[in-house]
Amino acid sequence: MIRREGYFATVITFLLLSILTVSAAAQDPAETGPVIGVFDSRCVALAYYRSEEFMTEINQLKADYEAALQEGDSVLAEELGILGPQMQQLAHEQVFSTGNIDEIISMIWSELPGVAEEAGVDIIVNSWDIIYKDETVQFLDVTDLMVEFFNPTEEVLETIEEIKATPAVPVQFLTEHD
Repeated sequence: MIRREGYFATVITFLLLSILTVSAAAQDPAETGPVIGVFDSRCVALAYYRSEEFMTEINQLKADYEAALQEGDSVLAEELGILGPQMQQLAHEQVFSTGNIDEIISMIWSELPGVAEEAGVDIIVNSWDIIYKDETVQFLDVTDLMVEFFNPTEEVLETIEEIKATPAVPVQFLTEHD
């Protein structure tokens, strides 16, 4: 006759080993597929637009505009005068909505393999480009790693955290109305 204490201990041990084996298999990257790095494009755009690099570009644009006015080059002054508001509209679409940031990503393109390696991801995609995801797919946010390339101040980092917690505004609500 089997002793009850021994039988229950054997059953419990078997169940625990089964659970641990299934749990370990579920965590094996080979079993779950690639790890996908996602980023919030609004945060990357804000980091760029508040960077010294962008401010240098804006200051040059203003200087070129003033020089065109002083030289009497009304055609160039008009073109530059239009460019500023267009850049502002684009920045609003990228920072407050889900506007495409390919031109910003191109500035850090060569750094993305390092971001992927540091984060331990196989793919990096814009979080707004995901229209469906299976619940078994593993995502990891790499926004902060991408933002670092623009040397954000503490103030910018605080604003980025606020943006992350805020839903994106649909782009059609950002258009200017006269």
